Amino acid sequence: MIQNNLRGVAGLILVALAGSVCAEELVLTASKDTFGRSNKRNRNNGASEQLYIAHAPNVRTLIAFDLSSITNEITHAEFRFRLHNTLPDKISMVVAPMVNTPNNVKWGEGRGALGAQGQNSLPGEACYTFSLYRDVPWESGSGTPLASLGDPNLWTTPVAALNGLSWEENKWIRIPIENPSILENIRNSESPIITFGLWGKAGKGLYSISSKDSHWTPALHLQLKEAEGK
Repeated sequence: MIQNNLRGVAGLILVALAGSVCAEELVLTASKDTFGRSNKRNRNNGASEQLYIAHAPNVRTLIAFDLSSITNEITHAEFRFRLHNTLPDKISMVVAPMVNTPNNVKWGEGRGALGAQGQNSLPGEACYTFSLYRDVPWESGSGTPLASLGDPNLWTTPVAALNGLSWEENKWIRIPIENPSILENIRNSESPIITFGLWGKAGKGLYSISSKDSHWTPALHLQLKEAEGK
């Protein structure tokens, strides 16, 4: 289990694998996170300790990791996040990478911390309405404008579809990234930031996970190919 002191820390560790071959293990913590409303771009939440998953059909939690500091090939990856509360009904949840374009990766989190309603962004703040997304919509991989975070053309193939997941506070969810080329392609792109979208369907209640502003920040655990010559 990830410890409290993980927050804000990216740890690099050398570990020995079978046959005396070495690989680098890297833990990246989220560089930004928020939850957004597809039809209310000026409402976002960037200062809360929790992010909502199943509040409404078009609400998406967004969690991004900056891959620009990684120089070696990514061979294995696991995305981890912590459930923030306990609710009785089980949930069906999807985790999918956002289509990586220069416009899509420029989303920002605001200073709102008013729970599910969110808070209007402030003038000059690097988030949807007043700065980066005043006139720029979400877009598909071909550059087609999209009006909604719920548009399927904004998301690539899900890395996980969790059905019947019990929702218990302090429980960590671990999502293996079975195809590391997803991360490799983004790492080598002009916009090396991967954004995961998380959304779900459940019973009544506000299902939430812990944000990077909590003691339990989401993390991306990576194994990297050892550099040649070591």
